[in-house]
Amino acid sequence: MVYGEQSSTSSALGAEVERLRNVVRSQFEIYDIRVSYDAVVFFVSCNPATLESKFDAVRTALVPADYIPFVQKRGGEYTITVAKRKPVNKRGILWNISLLAATLVATTITGAILWAGYFNLANWLTLGNILNGIVFFVAPVMLILGTHEMGHYVVAKRFNVSASLPFFLPSLPPLGTLGAFISIRDPFPNRKSLLEIGIAGPIAGFLVTIPVAFLGLILTQMNPVAAAPLSPGESVFSVPYLYDIIISMFTFGTNVNFFPTAFAAWVGFFATALNLLPAGQLDGGHVARALLGEQSKYVGWGTVAAMLILSFEFESWIIIAFLVLILGVRHPPPLNDISRLKVSRKMLGAVALAMFLVSFTPFPITTVPSNTSFNLTSGTGTVMMNSSGVQYFTVTVTNTGNVQESVNITQLRSSYFVATFSPSGSSNQFLGYVLLTVDPGGSAGATVKLAVVQTTAAGSYLVHIHGESSGFSRTLPVNVQYG
Repeated sequence: MVYGEQSSTSSALGAEVERLRNVVRSQFEIYDIRVSYDAVVFFVSCNPATLESKFDAVRTALVPADYIPFVQKRGGEYTITVAKRKPVNKRGILWNISLLAATLVATTITGAILWAGYFNLANWLTLGNILNGIVFFVAPVMLILGTHEMGHYVVAKRFNVSASLPFFLPSLPPLGTLGAFISIRDPFPNRKSLLEIGIAGPIAGFLVTIPVAFLGLILTQMNPVAAAPLSPGESVFSVPYLYDIIISMFTFGTNVNFFPTAFAAWVGFFATALNLLPAGQLDGGHVARALLGEQSKYVGWGTVAAMLILSFEFESWIIIAFLVLILGVRHPPPLNDISRLKVSRKMLGAVALAMFLVSFTPFPITTVPSNTSFNLTSGTGTVMMNSSGVQYFTVTVTNTGNVQESVNITQLRSSYFVATFSPSGSSNQFLGYVLLTVDPGGSAGATVKLAVVQTTAAGSYLVHIHGESSGFSRTLPVNVQYG
């Protein structure tokens, strides 16, 4: 009984090996076969000029039968190793639909907030704000992200590589989404497919982002709304190089709000740059692996190191670096890592680099810092004095920073004159200093009482009025003509 089972198993294994041999033999001349417990290795004669097309024919025949082949060059010999394909966990489209619905809700809320913020409306939760947010933010941003992922999907299908439908990722405002991704369920066949599938998404999304940017800026110019002064702690979105060039073509100035559609384009540029980072399983990682082969791992580690350095200013880089590390900095090779790319394909690498450079900004979102700054001025050019009297004049503090300031006004030491101070409009008491509280953009004045300290020779003197707040200081020289 045991013998019979062994014979049956051996017979089935032999038949399976023969079936695999016939598939490989249809494209290559086989001169040796070695069978192990988990793979069959075929030693083949190979013409490098036809390797790519012939191997892809073998792969196309074996993948539907749940086998994965990969070709290697060992010394002067070519081998094709065929192994059983690991089961692919296909979840169906329920996850895709659920995440899409969650992303639509998140971007709709974000769009309503952006619309209300653009027109400085107090309440964002109205039907009008929601509908306008959907039209002018949700639609363009989902078009950009959807086109990006469908670029991957369509090209993957062209190479007979199994891929899932897009998984959209929701996020809290002010973005509403963290982008989207598709799951590549098969190993990449060769460097050409790795390059083209990797770059297809960024190119597709980039080509949609540019007209969305123009549309958003046209709408901004048609409906210019002055931006409110930024307070410390508020977020500022840095504009990448290409977007800055596009903005320079318009005449609405710098101190205006961005129309929600224009912000959707910002999200598109950010997604393009993020995906083109040359590390791990990101689109840029695919491109780097296709162009540089095994050496791409050094570029990947350099990219992670750069993100860690940049995270000192933009904390989110450390999260992205952590995700890259989890997924793996080292990109797995394609099934055929021998066939090299043609020059025309390598030019796509230059396209990817150019798109990355014009879309990337090292600090996409910055926080407005506290800025202590003020000017100290006087409407009096020259003070005329004599030995028998005192003179009065005013100094004005103008807050040019973005936080409320309490400015201490005093006189720098003088051997000839003494100045005492009182808030303007209140001259009951003059002290050696006065403290003026000034809001951002506001002004406050102090009355200065100037007196002679001792008998002083006639002449021209300078009296220095000093203002200081939070370590920031200004000194105002006042000309005094004595005698």
